[in-house]
Amino acid sequence: MDSPANDEGKDELTDSSQDNASATHSLPREQFIPISRGELFDSLPQIESCSAKDKSRLRELFRILDALLNHQYHSQFSELRRVYASLDPDNVFVFGKEAPQDNKKSSDQVFKRLEDILDRANYRRLQRSDLEEAVENAGVLGIRLRVDFDLFDDLHIYARGSRTEVWKKRTWWKLFREEEFDVDVYQRLVIAFRLRDDNRLGEDHSPNVVYIKSFKSIPHSDMHALLPGTSVRMTMVDRGKIILPTLSGLAINLYKMFRLIMVVSIFATALNFFGFIGLVIGVGAYVAKGIFTYMQTKDKYLLNLTRHLYFQNLDNNSGVLLRILNEAEAQDYREMVIAYHVLWMFGKDGLTSKEIDEIAELNILRKTDLEIDFEVDDALRKLEALQIVYAKGDHWFCVTIEKALANLDFRWDSVFSYHWPKREFDKDNP
Repeated sequence: MDSPANDEGKDELTDSSQDNASATHSLPREQFIPISRGELFDSLPQIESCSAKDKSRLRELFRILDALLNHQYHSQFSELRRVYASLDPDNVFVFGKEAPQDNKKSSDQVFKRLEDILDRANYRRLQRSDLEEAVENAGVLGIRLRVDFDLFDDLHIYARGSRTEVWKKRTWWKLFREEEFDVDVYQRLVIAFRLRDDNRLGEDHSPNVVYIKSFKSIPHSDMHALLPGTSVRMTMVDRGKIILPTLSGLAINLYKMFRLIMVVSIFATALNFFGFIGLVIGVGAYVAKGIFTYMQTKDKYLLNLTRHLYFQNLDNNSGVLLRILNEAEAQDYREMVIAYHVLWMFGKDGLTSKEIDEIAELNILRKTDLEIDFEVDDALRKLEALQIVYAKGDHWFCVTIEKALANLDFRWDSVFSYHWPKREFDKDNP
């Protein structure tokens, strides 16, 4: 039996998943499928009903599919790395006279290719309004920052996996007891930017490169904290702790100074003179204390930010490119495997793309308890290009596993095809 065409199992899958769908309808619909490659095969719909022979042939089919995708994405990474090389701030290679001089044109190519890869890895680009909203509503990390958008020549932010996580914190008004609170976070965040030539950024930042950074578990309201050129914005409480003691101490000392001036003007003695000098020093000390307290509070905020981001940073620059290419490859593999298996298992009489989409999404919901927007059209288009599925009208069909294996094996054999010229074997000069 090559294709079980298990319509009864298909109906059972659909019915059993409807209840879960209604229970999780409020969750955001992501396109990313959070199932690892190791668990994907055992997560396929009705896979447990397949014979050992069918399972073995399916595994072999998916193994060759994986190898073809890996080769394809390796080629893309090599080309992207070549384009990015002259713009990589971590690059250690020396470029010759023929190195590209138009950095703006090269950076535009990098941003365009990066967006295409991130789209395939199921990231979505955030808008300027999302970032501005984050600036206005910041506070989860206890840090409020100002962002100078004029420092950026190009700024691109991409996010994936919007989830609610439970964090813990201690506050003085609750006697520093630990409490839990919900935080909306992006499971993955990628930032790519190019800076303008601005003296405010210092020598550590260059306008001639493209910076790419990836992070995990970043609160929606604090993603702007990842950008360079930000400055700390004090809360009203912190300003009060700095300003009120300084002003009160300054007022008292000025009052004492005024009284002493009056005394000195009437009874000018050396003791009164030294007392006047002491008050002047006292006023200066209060001013210095206020400045020191401001700097100390600012350093506390920045230290808190550094401690948090130390564990949230995933990769930088060319390392990000390799990471997201791996993610895009894995996502393509998941979509193609699920789409083919659904057609093979339930599509003896063909299935429409909508039916494939529904079966795939309901099965993922049952396995992960998450509502996923399965990209069925993209998966079918790629499978069709490999000649292992085909369309008749509005219905899709899959070829037999044997035929699919033969087609994929032919493509794999053609990857490094080279026809050596025939020559006679010379045993003395093999």
